[in-house]
Parts: sequence; C-alpha cells; structure tokens
Amino acid sequence: MPPLTDLQLVEAVGEGSGSKVWRGSWGHVRVAVKVLKVNPSRKEALRGFVQEATILSQLRHPAICTLLGTCVLQAMPALVLEFMSGGSLFDLLHNSQATLTPPLLSRLALEVACGVNYLHEHSVIHRDIKSANVLLDDRMHAKVSDFGISTTFGPEHTAETGTYRCMAPEVITHQRYDHHCDVFSFGVLLWEMTHRQIPFGRDSGLQAAFAVAVERRRPLIKLPPLLDPFGELITRAWSHEATGRPSMRSIVVEIMVIDAKVKADCGAALRAQPPTQHAANAAQAQAAQAAQAAQAAQAMPAQPLMAASQQMQQPQQPLRPAMVPAAVPGPVAAAGSVGVVAPALPAAGMMSSVPALPSSATSQSAGLMAGNLPSL
Repeated sequence: MPPLTDLQLVEAVGEGSGSKVWRGSWGHVRVAVKVLKVNPSRKEALRGFVQEATILSQLRHPAICTLLGTCVLQAMPALVLEFMSGGSLFDLLHNSQATLTPPLLSRLALEVACGVNYLHEHSVIHRDIKSANVLLDDRMHAKVSDFGISTTFGPEHTAETGTYRCMAPEVITHQRYDHHCDVFSFGVLLWEMTHRQIPFGRDSGLQAAFAVAVERRRPLIKLPPLLDPFGELITRAWSHEATGRPSMRSIVVEIMVIDAKVKADCGAALRAQPPTQHAANAAQAQAAQAAQAAQAAQAMPAQPLMAASQQMQQPQQPLRPAMVPAAVPGPVAAAGSVGVVAPALPAAGMMSSVPALPSSATSQSAGLMAGNLPSL
C-alpha cells in the first residue's frame, strides 16, 4: 500500500454524533476515512475511537470491515478503512426497490452470523448489531462495521449501550450481561431482514425498549414459505433470558443448513414454474437470430469461411491478470483473513499533528502514524 501521505478525501458519505465518514483514495485504492468530530482532548470523546482502533487492529475476517491504518487529519484522529461501495444493509432493506430473493437474504444472514461469531471467538462484544452497522461491498457481501462501542469480555459492562430497537432486555434493565446480548440483537436483525420492516416501526426507541424489556413483546413473525425455516431460530435468538439463546457458533451451523434448504427449495420452485411470456419471447428472438445467422453463413463464399475457421483455431493470447495493490507490510493473520493487513499500532505515545487540510472536499495532505493512540 502507498504511504498515508497519499491519502486524499473525496466526499463526505456519512456522519454520526462523534465522527464523520469520508470516501477517499489512497493511491489507487478507494477507502473510507472515519474522522473524529469532537475535541480529542476530551477523554470520553476519544475513548470510543481508541477502543475501535484497538479492536479492529486485532481482527481479520472476510465478514469484518478491515482497518487499513490510522492517521491524523485536521488535527483529528482518523481511521482508514476499506470502502464498502454497496452501502448499508439498512438502506438495501428499507430505501431500495431492489428485489431481495430468499437465497440472497439467507446468504447475507449467514455472512453476518459468521462475522459476529468471529468476534465472540476473539472475546469481543459488538454491542450494536443492527442493519445500519452491516455494510455491503460491490458484490453484495456483508461485513460487520462500527466498533465504536464494542468491548471485550469481562464481568461488568455499561448499561443501555447500543440501539434501543435492537437492545437485549438485560442491557435495557441495567442487569449484568455478556456476549449473548449480541445474539439477541442478531435475532432482531434476522427478523428485520426476513420481513423488510423496522422492528416496532410505529414506536419510538424508548417505547420499543419498554415493550421488549418490560412487556416481553416481540415483533410478529410472519414469513414467506421459502424463509419459514428462520422463524424458529429468530424466536430462540431473541429469548428473554440470555441463557435460553443459542451461541453464535450454533447459529452459524443452523443458518448453513437453512441456507442450503432455501437454495434447494427456491431452485425447485423455479423449475416447477411454467415458462413466462417473457421467457417465451426471448426464446423466439434467439431462434430468429440463429436462423438469420444460418442464412448468412450459407450465403458467404467458401474461402472467407475457411479463413475465419483458421483464425479461430489460432492460439489466443492469454489474459493478463489485473494488477492489485500490494498488501500493507505486517504479520499475516489467522486463516480466512482478508488480503490487506493493517499495520500494528506502535508502542505508547501521541500521534503526530499535521498541517490542517484545506477546506475543499479533497486534500493532498495526511498525517503519518508516528506513535500509538493516546493512553486513557
């Protein structure tokens, strides 16, 4: 990868309470740059950034958004992440007119489950699993993102952390909780994906939290036949008691079985359907084109036909593989990791400051990581 001095900001693509996300370029690579908005001298404001950078620097998985590096922009700490051109799963579900087939939804569910299971296997609790924090690449593959409020396994965790509509009842009611809170949130996400509706969409976030934690209500499960196998899994995943929820590892296994069944049932349903008028018209058009080609071939002189045949038999030049950017130097992570390896965070120290970027949307200047993130 090129040096971080080649990092350029192109346009703002998102903004949250504590950070702003830019689409950028790093040499020939498109990246996302997440810049802290608030004053980094405030420890509370900086804590989430430090936590996210620390956790992401230790994770490598195809279903986890990859950290490529850290830098300082306009005197603000920033994370350089892989760019996910497909947008968020939330937008795909609720702001898109695209037809989402059962096999696609099943595959996306399996990819998110694999990502969350990987987190738990590495003692990380995400604490905000929801459709807005699942991003899609240009091939419609899902990756878990936004680790600003994530934490590691431990005896005590902050209450009411996450998004009310997806929050586990023990988190809402200030009880002790563990990684099973992610399982509850995944169950809500699975319902949202299979119904293409926002959970408790007519209620406010606080009303939804009250319904879940106090009234023990859940959204109504009403699935189409091809997605019906997900119903029982959703019910167990959002069980009120954390001990009644399955582990993410077992959920991955279950969804693998469901995914295979969904694909088989969908294929059988397609084969059982009579050909549509559109398909019949397409077949007629292809037949007409074939007849025209045959007539043209019969009308051609023999010599050009022989020349064309000889030309087709000549060996073709092999296709050259596309050049890809080199990986960032660093140790290769565990098997199943993605190709780009993020630089490890150096020893304790402060990140260097750099001249402020111009006010335009693009910039030619970026700060190199000259030390570790500030200790808190």
